[in-house]
Amino acid sequence: MAPLIDDRYSPWTTCATRTFAAKVLMIMLVTNIASAQQVKQPWQAPASAINIKNPAKRTPEGLKAAEELFQQNCVICHGKTGASNGPAAESLPQKPANFTDAQMMKAATDGELFWKMTTGRAPMPSWQDRLSETQRWMLVNYLRELTKRSQYKYLGIGIGKRKG
Repeated sequence: MAPLIDDRYSPWTTCATRTFAAKVLMIMLVTNIASAQQVKQPWQAPASAINIKNPAKRTPEGLKAAEELFQQNCVICHGKTGASNGPAAESLPQKPANFTDAQMMKAATDGELFWKMTTGRAPMPSWQDRLSETQRWMLVNYLRELTKRSQYKYLGIGIGKRKG
């Protein structure tokens, strides 16, 4: 026997569903606005991070391992050479960092690069729980290597990958 009143379409149910949907949409909108505003702000590392020295020695083995990590995790946004031209870069609200920009890289300390990689900021994820501290420091060394490679390329010196 069918119920006398179909609750699925009662005025109360309709109103409650609409109110719930409006609240969900409002939360999504506020979250997106906050995320967009965060991306527009300069990304400043704290002084305590800026002053940290890189404990990872730059070795051919370390650079090779970091290159593999970069190819696995970073190329999608930063591109193969670190020039912020990866396949996903165009769809992001802000271009990824360009590690071939010598001026930007000269201004950034190793501690700052490590901190940004560790903490992340939308759309860049935090790598703290995905990569070990040593791996992140080795990646900092590799980012410096990408900057050097791009400068040699700019100067017309076809050295490819530098040793050491």
